[in-house]
Amino acid sequence: MSRPQVITIVSFCLLFLLLYFGCSTKSPEHKALEKSRAQKFELISIDRVIAESKKTLPGVAQSEIQQYEQKIRNVEIDSQKVTYQKALASIWYAEGHPLISGHYAEQIAEHINDTDSWNIAGTTYSIASKKLGEGNEREHAIAKSRVALEKALSLSPDNIDSKINLALTYVDAPLEENPMKGIMMLVDLNEKHPENVPVLMQLARLSLKTGQLEKAIVRLTKVIELRPSLKEAHCMLAEVLRNKGDNELAKKAQSICDNN
Repeated sequence: MSRPQVITIVSFCLLFLLLYFGCSTKSPEHKALEKSRAQKFELISIDRVIAESKKTLPGVAQSEIQQYEQKIRNVEIDSQKVTYQKALASIWYAEGHPLISGHYAEQIAEHINDTDSWNIAGTTYSIASKKLGEGNEREHAIAKSRVALEKALSLSPDNIDSKINLALTYVDAPLEENPMKGIMMLVDLNEKHPENVPVLMQLARLSLKTGQLEKAIVRLTKVIELRPSLKEAHCMLAEVLRNKGDNELAKKAQSICDNN
């Protein structure tokens, strides 16, 4: 083999190694997102949270939790583990610890791996994020909620409930780089499904919260046309009308709310 050929081969190998080990095909934005997610999941130790939270529980609840934890350690059949994990999720939620309940709901979803179980995990974590103050536990709950709901959507891409719940995680905890993401997700859903009542209700709540009262009235009126018996829509409409100063109309809406 001639010297030029050897140089060419060596150069090619060095270039290949540089590209393989030294260069990433992922964009900086993608790498930043992955790093952020990894950091959020490492912010807390769920085992530590469980251990510390147990100390605050009534004795009966502590005893029940210990029994189910022991059963999980002793059983090998996944379906039986799920039964005990459901019991733990229920106890922790009833005791006012949705973050820990979400942890067990996530374990259940990993076993069952269907849309409903991932939706339950995502919404439970979302509830936890709303109850927790600013800090690592809230960030953990938000990140876990989004991942669970994204998994639900990966299994059922057209599931509107999953899309609404995912959008709400961005409404409740906006991204610094894209604070309107959640709202735009809901607006997009409304454009694609203009008669979907849950989407209209969420947009009406946002309109009320941001003082866009006319938009709230339009959306609530549409909801009432579609579902006249929905008490929540009449009650919210009464609130919007009072804020707007239309007291007579507000009284009528409130009357329907009270008697519905």
